[in-house]
Amino acid sequence: MSAKLRPYAAPASVVSFAVIVTFVVVALVASSGAAVAAKQPKCGDKITKDTTLHKDLLDCPNNGIVIGADGITLDLNGHVIEGDGKPAAGCNPRKEFCDVGVVNLGHDGVTVMHGSIRGFGGGINFGNARHTRLLGISASRGIVGIQVFGSSRILVRNCSGNRTTTGEGAGISVFDSRHIRILNSSFRDNAHVGIKPVGSTNGVIKGNVVSHSGDEAFLMEGGEGFQITHNRLTGNGAGITLGPGSHNEITKNDVTGGRDGIRIEKGHDNLVADNEVVDTRRAGIRLGIRHPFIGGAHNIVRRNLVRDSKADGFVVNKKDGHSLLKRNVAKRSGDDGFDIRGRTAKLTGNRALRNHDLGIKAVRGVIDGGGNKASGNGDPRQCTNIACN
Repeated sequence: MSAKLRPYAAPASVVSFAVIVTFVVVALVASSGAAVAAKQPKCGDKITKDTTLHKDLLDCPNNGIVIGADGITLDLNGHVIEGDGKPAAGCNPRKEFCDVGVVNLGHDGVTVMHGSIRGFGGGINFGNARHTRLLGISASRGIVGIQVFGSSRILVRNCSGNRTTTGEGAGISVFDSRHIRILNSSFRDNAHVGIKPVGSTNGVIKGNVVSHSGDEAFLMEGGEGFQITHNRLTGNGAGITLGPGSHNEITKNDVTGGRDGIRIEKGHDNLVADNEVVDTRRAGIRLGIRHPFIGGAHNIVRRNLVRDSKADGFVVNKKDGHSLLKRNVAKRSGDDGFDIRGRTAKLTGNRALRNHDLGIKAVRGVIDGGGNKASGNGDPRQCTNIACN
């Protein structure tokens, strides 16, 4: 299989929302108008006190609401903030925020909750903020549903980012941020990816549902220290891809369909454990890509079940070094149960059952940790260059 390593940078169409902060501050001060506190705001208003919507805000020509102070709550109260579906006239996205439902630049301790945002270029944009919460917010029908950049300790819970509309559309994007928690949320029908951290660290992605993304359900482009656990990923272009990503834990996820289920293109010291991957078009779990100079190292893949993949169940490419596959199961793969091309890989206690070709196909030099078993596979040898009982 050939795979393209993605660049470690946000696409221009998305970066246009996350622009140079000094320009943004000037533009917001100049254009936001008088601060609105506690009463029903209008499209484009800046709020500086706790505010509750009592009716929908519809057909906003530019931004919806701008957060203007620390420690405040914006309660949509079940209402909708809706853009007019057109680019904001006279607004330069390289110098200011344009066409965003809720904007928060640099204000800490803010909560936005309980309502819907739709029809803007970006639903919610939080930058350079700390201790901020998004609770029960639906953001849809824009380039990006939710975007966070340069921030820390952000909580996204019971939210959704759906139906983004361009080739780079993402349900939620997180740039250069740390300690982000995305919990019990859903990201459906996005043009590009469901969840996309770029250059971010120490995140928790737990209990989410991601379906029908054009590309990956979860795509990491640089970063480390993420816990990606108990998520259900269904019918996406691919499942979970780290390209690159290191020191992450991918555990107890259910992945159905897509190209590769879980893929570490480049990264080291990642743990992939206790996942179930079903019915992928290519490999169920893959370490490395077919590239002469690119690969990972010291990854651990253990206790995963891969079944009914159309190609191989597990793949270790040549440039992935010193990885361990332990107590995994590959069943009914369209080709080999395990296709191990990296000579420094170690296999211990794996099982390969009823795969179309070999149970375990290993190159010479693969480290045999013992206890590997293969039975009912299409090739009567069952395994090559490794002992199978």
